[in-house]
Amino acid sequence: MVATDVKWETTSTLPPRPSRDQMLEFFGIPPFSADRLNENITRKRRVWNSKSRGGNPSGVAKATKVLELIQRLSEALKWETLDTEGGGAAAEIPDSVFETLEELWRIISEYVFADEYEEALQVAREATNRWQRSVRAADAAAVLGWVVATMVTNVGITAPVLLNEGLAAAQTAVRERPNEPRNWESIVSLLIASSRTPDALAAVDQAERATGGKVSSMLCMLRARVAVSMGRADDAMTAIVRAVSRAEPAQATAVRSEATDLLVGWAGQMLPIKSAAELNRYVEMVDVAAWCSNGVPEAEDMVRLHRMWAANAGKRVFDGSVRMRSFLAVCTGFISLPIHNYFRSAPMWQVLVEGLGKSEPKDAFLLVASPSYVQTLHNIRVSSLDG
Repeated sequence: MVATDVKWETTSTLPPRPSRDQMLEFFGIPPFSADRLNENITRKRRVWNSKSRGGNPSGVAKATKVLELIQRLSEALKWETLDTEGGGAAAEIPDSVFETLEELWRIISEYVFADEYEEALQVAREATNRWQRSVRAADAAAVLGWVVATMVTNVGITAPVLLNEGLAAAQTAVRERPNEPRNWESIVSLLIASSRTPDALAAVDQAERATGGKVSSMLCMLRARVAVSMGRADDAMTAIVRAVSRAEPAQATAVRSEATDLLVGWAGQMLPIKSAAELNRYVEMVDVAAWCSNGVPEAEDMVRLHRMWAANAGKRVFDGSVRMRSFLAVCTGFISLPIHNYFRSAPMWQVLVEGLGKSEPKDAFLLVASPSYVQTLHNIRVSSLDG
């Protein structure tokens, strides 16, 4: 068995009326500290969303129950609602005996559900060996490709031999079943894990053509990850909107959470803003992230500070000499004050970036940088005007 480093990701059930401590433990708090809650909820959603993409209806239904539990618990922890249901679903590991594709998928899904990836690999390899000269060869290859791709996504193992084995299996499946999105998902996931991002992007384009434009939500999200790694913001945001729009109801919150996390991570790397063009791109990215986060507690929390800065960064503040402004106002009977204020003002992002690192920042900088959300986003500490 390949064990994950943190077992909380595998936990799939909770009793009715779980305590707050039980809910936190469900999301890995502890061993992680409370400030990791948003990140851990997003991580757990992604893990179980990948498990819900298998070919066994029963396995999909079980993973869906876990996703529903994750949503209820995230609402209970972040919005302080009451969860009395508990629930989820538990693995039921069957005997590793199969004669049909349906039986194979059932066994594989249960092993993956419990993170028993070595056992899942063993059964999948047995199927490819047993059926390699039959009409079910492509189906067995699809199963093997999915197991490896899911294992890589959830456990993080990137051994070249394993990646190549999974990729070869997924490619075999695609040749025979080019209209099956799951096979393309496996290929793209494994190409990304192999750091072959241009090939991954090309594979998504191939999938688009092969499926007649009906690519899955997960494929759209994988395309977004590739686009982010390549610095292609427009492509990433377009793919994310498609991913959210195409997500099935059971997976919608997981997709929204992952999408928000991806965009918020990129938005954070854009700070501090250094030009009007960067401001426009930042605001656009935050707007898309805010749309993605709707109804997902940890996602709304992740994007909140960025929404505040996006709303205020373009506003102008007076950046000149207060004494000169007062002198001119008195001399002109305050007629010149509006004109002087305008010409001696600057957008907040500009005042902030120009004042960073200065030993004696202007009052305007202190005014802009005083709010705690500005300091948190920019990882700075400054004294307020009153301090």
